[in-house]
Amino acid sequence: MRLSSARNRANFGGLALLLSVAAPGSVVAQNASPPSRDSVTLRASDDFEAGGFRRFLLGDTYRDLWATPVRAAVLDLRSFAGGLKPTKSGGGKQTTSLRFVAPNGAEYVFRSVEKQVLTLPKHFDGTIIQDIVLDARSAAHPTAPIGAPAFLKAAGLLHPTPRLYVMPDDPALGEFRKDFAKLLGTLEEYPDKPEQGAAFAGVSAMIDSDVLLALINADPRQIVDARTLLTARLVDMLLGDNDRHPGQWKWARLRPGGDWTPIPRDRDKVFLSYEGFVMKLGRMRMRSLVKFDSAYSPMEGLFENAIEFDRRMLSGLDRSQWDLAATRLTQAITDDVINTSMAAMPREYAASIPELSAKLKERRRGLRAEALDYYDELAGTVDIHGTDADDRATIVRSGDGSVEVQLMSAAGAPYFSRRFKAEETKEIRVYLHDGDDHAVVSGEADRSVKVRVIGGNGTNTLIDSSIVDGDRDAAKLYDEGSIQGIYEGQDSASKARSDDNPAYLPFDKRPWVAAYGDFVPPSRDHGVTITPIAGLRTSHGLGLVPRIGVVRYAYGFNRVPYASMLGADVAYSTSVQGFEIRARGDKRFQSSSLHLPFTAGMSQLEVVEFRGFGNDVPDLRGDFYDVRQRHYSFFPAAALSLGPKSDVSLGPIFRYTTTDSSANRFIAEQRPYGFGEFGQTGVRLKLAYDTRFDQTGSTAEVDVPFSTEENPPVWGWLDLTGSLYPAMWDAESAYRDVSGTAAAYVTIPVFKRPVLALRAGGRKLFGDFPYFDAAFIGGGGSLRTEYRQRYAGDASLFGTAELRVPIAKFAFILPLDVGALGFVDMARVYVDGESPGGWHRGTGAGFWVGVVSPATNVNVTYTNHPDRKVQVSLGFAF
Repeated sequence: MRLSSARNRANFGGLALLLSVAAPGSVVAQNASPPSRDSVTLRASDDFEAGGFRRFLLGDTYRDLWATPVRAAVLDLRSFAGGLKPTKSGGGKQTTSLRFVAPNGAEYVFRSVEKQVLTLPKHFDGTIIQDIVLDARSAAHPTAPIGAPAFLKAAGLLHPTPRLYVMPDDPALGEFRKDFAKLLGTLEEYPDKPEQGAAFAGVSAMIDSDVLLALINADPRQIVDARTLLTARLVDMLLGDNDRHPGQWKWARLRPGGDWTPIPRDRDKVFLSYEGFVMKLGRMRMRSLVKFDSAYSPMEGLFENAIEFDRRMLSGLDRSQWDLAATRLTQAITDDVINTSMAAMPREYAASIPELSAKLKERRRGLRAEALDYYDELAGTVDIHGTDADDRATIVRSGDGSVEVQLMSAAGAPYFSRRFKAEETKEIRVYLHDGDDHAVVSGEADRSVKVRVIGGNGTNTLIDSSIVDGDRDAAKLYDEGSIQGIYEGQDSASKARSDDNPAYLPFDKRPWVAAYGDFVPPSRDHGVTITPIAGLRTSHGLGLVPRIGVVRYAYGFNRVPYASMLGADVAYSTSVQGFEIRARGDKRFQSSSLHLPFTAGMSQLEVVEFRGFGNDVPDLRGDFYDVRQRHYSFFPAAALSLGPKSDVSLGPIFRYTTTDSSANRFIAEQRPYGFGEFGQTGVRLKLAYDTRFDQTGSTAEVDVPFSTEENPPVWGWLDLTGSLYPAMWDAESAYRDVSGTAAAYVTIPVFKRPVLALRAGGRKLFGDFPYFDAAFIGGGGSLRTEYRQRYAGDASLFGTAELRVPIAKFAFILPLDVGALGFVDMARVYVDGESPGGWHRGTGAGFWVGVVSPATNVNVTYTNHPDRKVQVSLGFAF
C-alpha cells in the first residue's frame, strides 16, 4: 500500500478547510531523480505536510523531517555481502519488509521507512479518523532504527545495525520488484542461525519468543539472562520505544547449553512522539500514545504491550539489581554515545539534532528514578512461574517481613532465587504448573508478604508451617494432592490474538478460574485502571442531558472480571436545570460468583412533571405542572452472577425525597401522599440478563448497528425488579412494587440485514405508595411521542415494535451510518383496575444518521402526535 499526498488529498478533500492541510505538492512520496548511479535524493514521505491549525491538533511530531529530502545510497544487490537474493516479503502491522539471503547463508531484512496502516476498519475509509491515524505515522522518527545501535552497543547488547538505503529498480528483485523498487528503507542483518552458513554474531543457537516460551514452560534448565534483558528494557525506556512486545526479540545462546540472551530488533518506534491536542485527549483512553520529551511518559503506557512479559521475565531481579543496571547504563550512555547516534542520522536532519540530543540527555539524567518507579510497579504483585517438570519450591518468611523464594528441579540446581521485601511487595504467587511438585512455606513474622502457591496438575505436596501475626497456615495453597483436569491454556482473548500476532504471547500462563458455575479463562488479576466516561442523551421534559464521570477498576487473584469497581458521574438537564449525581461500586470475591454491588445517588431528574393519576388526564402543559424535587437513594446488595451476562441481587434500599412546595404548582395544591419530605426503607430483589454487555459493562459488537453482518440472529435483555417497603420512617403503610421489561432484537436475514427491535414491560404497585413511585408512562422508556411522566397510575403496560433498516455507510468527515426506522409504541396506565381511554399509541417513521455507535445516532422521525410532528433524539430508544 503506497499512500501519496495526492491520494490523501483526493480522499480527504472535505478535511482541507477543517484541518488546514498544507498546500499540495506534486512529488509522490519516495520518488526521486538520482544525482548519480549509486545514490538518490528523496523525501521519506510527502504525506505529513501541515499548516498551523493541523499542527495544533495533531502536533509538529517529526513531519518536517519526513518532508526533508535526504540523500541515500542505492542498494547494490550484486555486491552487498557478496550478492543478495530476495526470498520472501513480510512485515508487521505497519512495516513492509523483504528478506534476503547472502551466499554465506546469512540473512538480511529490508524494512520500508514509510509505514502503512493495515488494521484500520474499512468503515473509517475517507474519514477524519482515517486521516488522524494516517497522520499519526508522523509520530515516528523517519530514521529511528539507525539511531538505536549506538545505545545498544554502549549497553553491551547484541543487536543488528541497520543502514539507510534505497531499493533499486532491479530485475534481480524478481516478483518483489513491483512492491519494493525505489523504496527508502533500512537494511540490517537478520538475527538467525541457519542450518547451514554463518550465524548472527557467531551464536550457537537462535530462537523466537514463541519457542522460548515453550522451552521455559517445560524445562527448568532453560534459563533467560534476565540482567541483560533488564538492560535492554532500560534502553527501551531511555529511547521511548513503545513497541517492545515479545515478538520484537530473538534469543541466542552464545555457547551450547548457555543462558538465552535477548537480541532486540525492529527499532522503528525509537523516539516515538504523539503530539498535539487530539493525541493529548487520546492519551486519556489510549496510554500507549506516548510523547518523547525530556520527561518520561507513564511506563504503563510506554510498555503496555510488554508489561506482562516483564512481570515474568524480570521477576527474579530485586531493587538493588535494577538500581545497579540503571546506574551502569546511565554511566555507559555518555555524551559521545548520544553524539554517535545523532551522527548516524542523515546529515540533512542536522537542524533537529540539538533538540533531540538535549531530550536524550535529560532522559538519561532521569533514567534511574524512572527505572525504580517501574520496578515498584512490577514488584507490588509478583508472579513466579515454575515448569511442567517436577519442581521444588522453598519459601521462607523472615522476622523482618521479607520472604525468600527458591525454585529448583527435582534433580538440579536452583533456577529461581530472590528475597522479597514487605515494603515493596504485597503479594507473591508461585505457579508450579504441571508435574509432581513439592512446596514448603515456613518461618514466622509479625507482618509479611501474602504468599499463594498454585500446584497445577500432578501429585502435589504443599506444606505451610509459617506464622504471620499469630496466624498459622498464613500462605494460601491451591491444588494440593493428586490433581488433574486443570487447564492452563492461553486466555481466550490472548489466544485469538497470539495466533496471528506475537505481541500477545501468553507469558503469564495461569490456570482457568472458577466463575459463574464454570471455568473461564484468566483475565487481568493485578493493578488498577481509571477511565473517564462521558455521554449525551435527550429526553422529552429533560432536554439535553450530558454526563461525565470516572470509573476505577482494581484487579485481584482469581477475581472475575475484577476485584472491585468504583464509579461516579454527574449529569445535567438543560430543561430542568437540575443535576443527577450517581455513585456505584462492586466488590468481587476469589473464585466466586458472589459479589457485593451498591448504587447511591442524588437526582433532581426523577420526577419532573405531575398531572395527577389516570389514563385519560388531559395534555396540560406549562410550569404549573412542573415538579422540583431531590431524590436521595442508597441500595447495597448481595448479588450472584449466574453467568457472565446475568445477575441476581438482593438488598436493603434507603430513599429520601424532598418535593418543593412552591406556590402556584399543581402538586403543591394537590399535596399527594409523598409530598414534602418523605423517607422510606425497604428491600429490593433484581434479576438482570443482558446479552449486549459483559460483566464489566463493555458493549458487545452487536450493539454497533452497522456491523449487522456480525449480529447474531436474536439477542436481547431482561430486567425484573421487586421491592417491598414496610410501614417505617415516613411510610404510613406497607406497599409493594413489581416491574419488568424485556427486549429482543431479531436480525432479518435479507439484504442489509435489518433488525426488528421488540420491547414489552409493565409495573404494578400494591398498597398506598408515594406519588413519585407511581407507574408512569411517557418518554423513550415507554411512549416516546409523549413527555416523561405523561400518565400516572398504580399499574402500567407498554410495548414497542421498531424496525431498523441500514441503508448506507459513507464518509463525510466522520464515518457515517444512515438508516431508516419506523416504530409503534403502545402504553397505558391503570388506577384501581380502571384504564379509561385504552391504549395510547405513538407511531413514527424517519431516519437516523450515526457515527460508529448507536449512542451517537441522531434520529429524526415524523410522528402521529398532533403538536409534536417532528421529533429529534439521540441514540436508539432501547
